[in-house]
Amino acid sequence: MSFEFTLHAKQREFGALFAFGFFLIYVASMAAGSSIGASVYSGIYAAGSSSSAVYSSADVRVMSAVFQHIAGATAGGVVIFSLIVICIRRMPQAVSFSELGFVRSSVWKCLVAFIAGLSLNLLFMLGLRELFPFDGERRPTSLEGINDVAEKFRVMAAFAMIVLAPVNEEVLFRGVLYTGFSKAVGRFLAAVLVTCLFALIHFSVIASGYWLDIPVLFFISTLLILVRVFSGSLYPAMSLHAGFNSALIFPVQIFAG
Repeated sequence: MSFEFTLHAKQREFGALFAFGFFLIYVASMAAGSSIGASVYSGIYAAGSSSSAVYSSADVRVMSAVFQHIAGATAGGVVIFSLIVICIRRMPQAVSFSELGFVRSSVWKCLVAFIAGLSLNLLFMLGLRELFPFDGERRPTSLEGINDVAEKFRVMAAFAMIVLAPVNEEVLFRGVLYTGFSKAVGRFLAAVLVTCLFALIHFSVIASGYWLDIPVLFFISTLLILVRVFSGSLYPAMSLHAGFNSALIFPVQIFAG
């Protein structure tokens, strides 16, 4: 009895440490990748400036943010996926691909999830922002103004927001973190912890100054967890996340002003 209790306690402790360790590694690798992206863009911008290309300060900010997003997301994704493969091969008794949510899902479920995510964000921008306008001084988000820069940067931003971010974040938050925390503290507290960490990683949204962004962020994180749990797969959650983010890229000029 004592041995079983000790074994269970160790499994719970391992689950929590496993999950939080992945989170810290992801944040560190994203920060390193973003720094590399900023350095690369500085070199490109310097070369562009020397060839008589003219950029406004707003364009420079947005284009630099695109490079940083892509470099950070790529670095974080490569590191996390590599660690997952290593852990599963070294410790198959502790975790598996299916347990993390890599379970086949039907195309129609993913399509419905994508449309739902897109519709929710459009509803937020069209409805809630009109009902609760922001009157104070609002800090711009990192990719705000993306439609004013060159098309290649819009394509790069779309790839980062609609492909890289949903895949990386769902694997990390609703895959690794939710699975690990569930073993340690149960599903409900795991969902709370994952939502808080998801909000923390999106600090730029919280710091934008618009109070309504905060409950929307927590709402979408909770919804993504529910989709992951009830579908049994990460793929519908990725699709919902991609649909939600796509509304942030393409129709931005519709809502400007």
